[in-house]
Amino acid sequence: MRLIALAILCAPTVAPAQALPRLPEAIDLEPADGTVHVELTAAETGDPVFPYTYGDGIGPLIRLRRGDTLAVDLTNALPDPTTIHWHGVAVPEAMDGTTWRFDPVQPGETFRYTFAVEQPGTFWYHPHFDTARQVDGGLFGALIVDDPDAPTPDDALTLIFDRAMEGHDSPGGPAGHGALMAGWRINGAHTPLTHTARGGTVVRVRLINVSSVGYLDLRWPGIRLIAGDQGFLPALATPERIVLGPGDRAEVEWLVGDEGFTISDHPYSLNGGATWQDPVELLRVEVEDPAPAPAGLDWPFTGAAPTPDPPYSDIVYVFAGSDRTGRWFINGEQFPDVTVEAVAEGSRPVIEVRNQSPTEHPFHIHGNHFEVLSLDGEPPPHAMFEDTLNIPVHGRARLRLLADNPGDWMTHCHILPHAEDGMMTVLRVGEPTP
Repeated sequence: MRLIALAILCAPTVAPAQALPRLPEAIDLEPADGTVHVELTAAETGDPVFPYTYGDGIGPLIRLRRGDTLAVDLTNALPDPTTIHWHGVAVPEAMDGTTWRFDPVQPGETFRYTFAVEQPGTFWYHPHFDTARQVDGGLFGALIVDDPDAPTPDDALTLIFDRAMEGHDSPGGPAGHGALMAGWRINGAHTPLTHTARGGTVVRVRLINVSSVGYLDLRWPGIRLIAGDQGFLPALATPERIVLGPGDRAEVEWLVGDEGFTISDHPYSLNGGATWQDPVELLRVEVEDPAPAPAGLDWPFTGAAPTPDPPYSDIVYVFAGSDRTGRWFINGEQFPDVTVEAVAEGSRPVIEVRNQSPTEHPFHIHGNHFEVLSLDGEPPPHAMFEDTLNIPVHGRARLRLLADNPGDWMTHCHILPHAEDGMMTVLRVGEPTP
């Protein structure tokens, strides 16, 4: 009896999962039809794991409507230069936040980013200077562009997934060899989390992976995928899983009924995909006022058919390197010593991306986006318009670039330490601007 009593006394107490926090929303300083004006300050937090912030905790969600003009005043209160890159948004080159031809924002300075947004969808913002260190240290936020033609759900959530790195040479530094990833956070809160939804409702959920290295392999019963990187799909998709590499996004709808469900992450490695570890619970959706699940909403699906893959390539990018050496290449070159490929504005060149390395790479292009023509010789299940696409180990992707935005555009792996260690190049659309 004594041993039994001791076992009961010493049993660990499991703390209840905390509620999923909603993202703070940026304040529009000059509300007016067609414009959104926001102030952001990049500052230090004193937290050794997440040493940087755009505000009080996670960066605020910036929301606007298709056709709006956004003006963001960035004040740099960091000891180092910084920028803001608008991931997935077709901004003018001078607003893209890269330092290929434009200077970063120096400590103590304020810079205004301003541009109109015509493409609805789920995007995000982050620095593109000392990128791995600053993003991994906490500088990121969501940018949502609403489509006025889309139906209004009963509720809407934006979920930002991030992972801190443990074992840095310095706080907030990029993931080096031997660095370990801590558990996932959603909207700045450590998982697992809970969320309560009302039965009989439709919830639109936007998913954003801002991790510098980590992949998400998300699964739950009855996935209903409605949108990807560049807006609505041609039609509803019902995959068994959603894999999001660093920088990738997706939109889903939850049809909440009588019973809750759990969203789990199945461990996934950049060194080859799914691994042997057990899945990890990230978010438990609980139901209040259970009711029959509703039908899905009438989303403005595009109906686009995939474009046939032609028998030629205009540009070939070969990704190579090794995580043993920490040296990464595109076509045998390391940024900034790269060959600038050029295409005509308004053209539709075919880009082939070949991964000849032992790790996966999320291919990302700034300022423009592309249609996926084939993956390892197979056409996609539906028309896919993306700005970030994962290329498996020894995989081959063929893409049709929609080259409508002139400028010099960073083209790189979005595993940020890979980009920092050379896996980045420049693609010029049209003639170079002054």
